[in-house]
Amino acid sequence: MKPFIKFFLSALFIYLVFDASVSYMKNIPHKYTEDYPLLYEEQLTVMFGSDYEIGEKKTIVVEAEICDCGYHIDGLIYDEWDITYQDQNGFTYTQTLNNQQDLESQQIEWLKNQLSSYYKQKYLLNRFPKGTFQDLSADDYFASSYCFISIGSPVGHYTMDRQAEYNKTVEKNRQYFNKLGQSLKEEQNMIHFYELDYDSIFKRFPIEVSMNLNINDENLQGVDQKTYEEEIRRNILAMMEDLNRDTDHTCNLTIAIYNNKGKNDLYDGFKCWRYYILQGEWFGAKDGKHQEDYDWEVFYAMEGIFW
Repeated sequence: MKPFIKFFLSALFIYLVFDASVSYMKNIPHKYTEDYPLLYEEQLTVMFGSDYEIGEKKTIVVEAEICDCGYHIDGLIYDEWDITYQDQNGFTYTQTLNNQQDLESQQIEWLKNQLSSYYKQKYLLNRFPKGTFQDLSADDYFASSYCFISIGSPVGHYTMDRQAEYNKTVEKNRQYFNKLGQSLKEEQNMIHFYELDYDSIFKRFPIEVSMNLNINDENLQGVDQKTYEEEIRRNILAMMEDLNRDTDHTCNLTIAIYNNKGKNDLYDGFKCWRYYILQGEWFGAKDGKHQEDYDWEVFYAMEGIFW
């Protein structure tokens, strides 16, 4: 028995040392050290213009996470820089550059940020009195009221009878982003954020704009509530027409209007009014009701154009 016990203890010791070594290696953070502002100075000038300003480097530390259930996140140490610039309309934007992602994927995120801020500034904040919508801000991407930008396939859910169809959208979306990523590596195809062509942006990218607006009128009721909400609805529909016209009737736009995040009913008893424009055409009746197939129809409308 003694040789067996010695063998067992030796094997156990080796296993424990190996396991400890693996755990130690897993906990070593991956460190990114490249100086992106210097490395990509020419490319950043192409994207943001010669007048862009870059802030001081900020080092971000993300601790590793490991649990007995098998969940694991590697530790990260990387750097960030804020880039501030103006577009041709005089709107100011700040984007965050980091050195752990390639410039291609960051361009896509920056485009979402800029479009969200632009649409809020031009079509909402400049049009409606301050305080009309809860927490609406040009800077905050998500708040009680927000403007979400989707690039790529808009289909995010499916019923089991449409699984094969959904898998098709996933594959086409993957192929599209592979092609887009390769394109954005080339200097001549990089996005010019400082002179972004908002009018033709829907022709260049498969974009869907979704605005979620919460009305600040929880203290109103009866005739006052109806008058107030009807005026907002008329202005929202007019704003959608303006955005559609400005983009040469190419936009994909959805707007949802709530009262106090849906906690209160709108004056007509609805929890939410929803309105849709698909490729420059009104989609569904203008009755404020949810149109279940809208995202699918956006995907189909873009077939032969982007995928």
